[in-house]
Amino acid sequence: MKRTLIKLVPALTAAALVLTGCGVKATDLPIPGTYPSGDTYTVRIEFGSVLNLPDRAKVVADGVEVGMLDHIDLVGNTAVATVKLHTDAKLPKTTTAELQQDTILGDIHIALQAPKNSDNNFLRNGDVIPETQTIPAANVEDILRSLSDLITGGRWADIQRLVNNVNAAFPSDPAELDRINNAGRAALHDMASHTADIDRILAGAQQISDKLAAGRTSVDDILTNGPSRAAGLSDVLFGVVKLIISGGPLARNAGDLLLPHVGDFQSIVSILAPTAVTAGYADLTLAADLDAFHNLLRDKLIPFFDAPNVNVRKVSADAQADQLITTLRSIGMVP
Repeated sequence: MKRTLIKLVPALTAAALVLTGCGVKATDLPIPGTYPSGDTYTVRIEFGSVLNLPDRAKVVADGVEVGMLDHIDLVGNTAVATVKLHTDAKLPKTTTAELQQDTILGDIHIALQAPKNSDNNFLRNGDVIPETQTIPAANVEDILRSLSDLITGGRWADIQRLVNNVNAAFPSDPAELDRINNAGRAALHDMASHTADIDRILAGAQQISDKLAAGRTSVDDILTNGPSRAAGLSDVLFGVVKLIISGGPLARNAGDLLLPHVGDFQSIVSILAPTAVTAGYADLTLAADLDAFHNLLRDKLIPFFDAPNVNVRKVSADAQADQLITTLRSIGMVP
């Protein structure tokens, strides 16, 4: 018996060395507990990170172990965990997967959670739970690392910098700070005492917004066609400016033509101006003079020439002659 054991020890040692040299892990040995018992089916689960997930990790659904991790593959930037589940584990395709720990320092396992009121479309062999339905582990190492970054630097330094900036923004003089504080309180009190005005302003702003919303088509046309038409308007303005600049030589030549005759033009205007003034005043009295002349012809001269009856008894200069001269002078017939 001892001889047999002595012969088996070197053989087992050689076998162990051969297996170790081929990269075989302890979990690959067919030891009870390193593989699920019974019939299984395979499901692939996509994770953004599987850090610290051990080999042969348990797969738990509603607190019951339903399978075991088989292996992990890296597909692009996604970690794909292939698990083997018992055939009696019926899970819908909307099942979510999360990496969890039973205790603070315990091993990470895969927890499957089926949503409530899910349908009967269950996972089958070869199905995939996408990354949108998985949650990576929030392990203690990551929490401690984040806490260390917060305390020793990183966000803590940003918070400290923010506090320093806020302190620098306020005046160092306490009296100035009190003045700012009092002004702020007064402004808030003024706003609180004029809520009706604020409501009116807000109502007016709402009406403007409603009008803009109602005229959305016109606003869109202005925003769409406005820039191009503004560019056209600028071209027109530049054209007008160029026209004015081009008219400079023409104006200079016209000045050379007209300036020598300015005196003649002034003489003509000096002659025509009194005539125009007389015609203007004549327009105001022409109707009355025509009526008086018409009455003179109709009532005096024509009856006289039809039947002249002249009996001169006496010629004398009296007040009627003076009145006649005054009248003729008033109408400009005698000087």
